[in-house]
Amino acid sequence: MTELVTIADGKVNVSVSSIAEAKLAIKQLKLKKKEYNLLKKEIVQKQKSIRASYKDVTPKYRGGGKIGTFVRQMQSAQRDGNRIALAQALAPLENEKNIIDAVINALDKAIIHLESYILENS
Repeated sequence: MTELVTIADGKVNVSVSSIAEAKLAIKQLKLKKKEYNLLKKEIVQKQKSIRASYKDVTPKYRGGGKIGTFVRQMQSAQRDGNRIALAQALAPLENEKNIIDAVINALDKAIIHLESYILENS
C-alpha cells in the first residue's frame, strides 16, 4: 500500500498526483484522524483519573475563635498545595492533548484541501 500521507512534527504532508490517489489519501487521513482521536480520549481518561485522585474529600472545619481560624488557614494552605500538585500533574497531559488537537486540525484541513482538489479536477 502506498503511503500518501505522512505526519511529522505535527505537520501533515500529502502527495497525490491523481484523483484516485486523492480519494485514497482522504481515506488514509480519516483513518489517521480516528487514531489521533483515540489517543486524545486516552489522555482525557488519564486526566479524569488524576483529577479524581486529587479530589478534596475532607470537610471544611467550621468553628469560631482562634483555633477555628488557625485550622481553616491550615486547611486552605493544604488545598492550595493540592491544587498546585494537580496542575503540575495535568500539565504534561494537557500539552500532549494540545499537540494532538493541532494534528487533528491539520488532518481536517488536508481533507478539505483534497476534496476541493477532487472537485476542481473532475
